[in-house]
Amino acid sequence: MDQTQRLARILEILEDRKQLSQEELALMFSISKDTARRDILALTEQGLVDRIRGGISLPVMKAQIASYTDRLVNHATEKQDIAAKAVELIPNGATIMLDVSTTVHFISKQLTQTGLLVVTHSIDNAISVSTRHQDNKVYLLGGYFNPDSHLLYGSSIGEQLHQFYFDYAFIGASGITEDGLFYSELEDIQVKKSILEHSKRVCLVVDASKTNQTSSFKISFEGIDLLITNQRLPSAIQEKLDLYRIEVILTSEEEHL
Repeated sequence: MDQTQRLARILEILEDRKQLSQEELALMFSISKDTARRDILALTEQGLVDRIRGGISLPVMKAQIASYTDRLVNHATEKQDIAAKAVELIPNGATIMLDVSTTVHFISKQLTQTGLLVVTHSIDNAISVSTRHQDNKVYLLGGYFNPDSHLLYGSSIGEQLHQFYFDYAFIGASGITEDGLFYSELEDIQVKKSILEHSKRVCLVVDASKTNQTSSFKISFEGIDLLITNQRLPSAIQEKLDLYRIEVILTSEEEHL
């Protein structure tokens, strides 16, 4: 196996393992530590991996958002039910924000309203909305392109959001606890804050798998008006939502809390 073949195999293994040490590489491929170090350097210089102490890992953005298509499949039925409830809230002619999340993407696929102005930084959302009804206008926020999740990102996203005032904004989250909402990227926080500042009504859409999950960055519940999910939330979270007067809609029980 030459170096090119070995590097390709290392990347395949990283997709599953997420991290590999220099010693592991040497053992896996029966190569010297010096050769393993040269492989690490080659991958790092190409931007294909991040260098960590003693080894390599998937790039942060890829490791955190990488399996976007997998997440579309995971809990798909629950996400579709949540999206259906969210779509019922939207009147014809509304200005809405569709944030980047797999559940929000299901909203874009179920819209039947006309005369909408839909703002998003997800290319998938933009395509989904624009192909459903030609009477709806789509504004795609510009930024750097992430090929794994098909989103546009960067500080310019938040700046562009200042031009709008949304009747409804729909956002997701990587996790939710009694302490707030969690996201994997700092830029997520900045975008969410801009959305909250420029929306009449903000709806959080999360399925039960996000309950008691945390990530690197957090915002409070302040500014959230409505939460749609598929199961009752733990009492600690529900108490905090009550404190912030956030309405909860459960798709599993067809009731409001």
